[in-house]
Amino acid sequence: MAEFSALVNAVESKVKALIEQRNALKKELEELRSTCERDQQQLALKDREIEGLIEKNKILRIAAGGKEGDNREIKLKVNEIVREVDKCIAQLNQ
Repeated sequence: MAEFSALVNAVESKVKALIEQRNALKKELEELRSTCERDQQQLALKDREIEGLIEKNKILRIAAGGKEGDNREIKLKVNEIVREVDKCIAQLNQ
């Protein structure tokens, strides 16, 4: 009977240890998820910042004049801006 009691106590202690380990892992997982979400938000912010800088770079190149070969790029940018203005006007008319 003493052996059975000792065996039950050993199993109980192992179960308690597993529960504690599970709780610690759940806490670590939640922290990692939080970190991941924060990093994803920062990445999205940086992506938007990069897109803005690329657009600003294009505008600066266009504004600086440029060579004969840049005329095509200037025309494309002007057409893009005209399309955006047309969309805005269409939305205002609705």
